[in-house]
Amino acid sequence: MESLKLDGVVSLLNRVPALRRMIFRGPSVALCSMGGVGSTALARHIGSIADKTVREHAYSPAVYNDETQIKLGYVFGNPYNSVLSVFRRGYQSMHAKAMNANSPTPATDLRNMSIETYLERGIDEFHLERQLDNWLNPALTKHPIILIKYEELATSIDDVLAFFDCAKPFEVCTRKSSWRDQPPAIVAGLEKMYGGFNDKVNAMPAITVIEPHPVVNKEVAVSHG
Repeated sequence: MESLKLDGVVSLLNRVPALRRMIFRGPSVALCSMGGVGSTALARHIGSIADKTVREHAYSPAVYNDETQIKLGYVFGNPYNSVLSVFRRGYQSMHAKAMNANSPTPATDLRNMSIETYLERGIDEFHLERQLDNWLNPALTKHPIILIKYEELATSIDDVLAFFDCAKPFEVCTRKSSWRDQPPAIVAGLEKMYGGFNDKVNAMPAITVIEPHPVVNKEVAVSHG
């Protein structure tokens, strides 16, 4: 019961950044992701202030430019497995809202939509590539960022923890499901919609550290595609 009460307090403080900063004046960390890439356990391990907030899947690091003394992380990975994970858990509509929050694009209502119908429509309602491009852009952040490829987290975890000044060891769990096990129509749909983006993800290194642009206080152009 005490744990539940504490979780509630933490959740409240994460949802009200100004209140949190008044109480905790030290440095913070925030781990965001494209969703469906196993980031929740790591986020809680390092004490991410983004956990279970509207900024957990921020479409751009600029969403955190009102923060001070913070290090940011962004977890990305195979888009086929990511999208399948979202639909398998029935989170597709909620995730579309999260991925479009604070962005210029409204979220499409995906309630009760099947993965088959989604792929047949051929529209990436999560804007996965836009999100990755934004997190790679040093002109959009006032804070240091580490981008983390989920599929290589087991080999990079020590560097990730060091970036966040976290001394506690973390056991990386591997994904047990694969997009290759899906019916041919779903595999084809995933490759058609996300094939180009998957190539970009595969070409990314295990980790990428982004330092903020020297002149980031000016208004910058966020990718809205």
